[in-house]
Amino acid sequence: MALSVGQVLEFAEKRAITAASGQAVATATTLWMGLLTAAPTAGTDLTMASETEYGATGYARQSLTVASAWNAVTSASPSVVSNAASITWGPTSSSPGTTVTWGILCDAVSGTTANLYIAYLLTTPRTPISGDSVQAAASAFTASI
Repeated sequence: MALSVGQVLEFAEKRAITAASGQAVATATTLWMGLLTAAPTAGTDLTMASETEYGATGYARQSLTVASAWNAVTSASPSVVSNAASITWGPTSSSPGTTVTWGILCDAVSGTTANLYIAYLLTTPRTPISGDSVQAAASAFTASI
């Protein structure tokens, strides 16, 4: 399956269908937005284990507190959700020379065991240099089911 802008990944699909069927779903109070240098690996996109995360010194996944980080889900079909505020990564103090092409929503601040929720294809890929920050505007990341 080819990934698209705002692609809800398998882990999140399972959680959504579990909740929609009336079953209890444990909810995270904080999710994390990371940056990838390649598209999420289709078929192995449950965790960060197979993903290529940006690695400059000074880069870190950014926390998104669930209660305040997202705009209200639209009352439409399909329903759409988007980030409520801008998100900034960096500034970096090194430049690995790699291009950032995807945003990834996951449930851990670091590591490869983070569960993946949504992949976002960036409108404009960036190749940050030392001292750069990467910033996404409010409502830049959208997803729908």
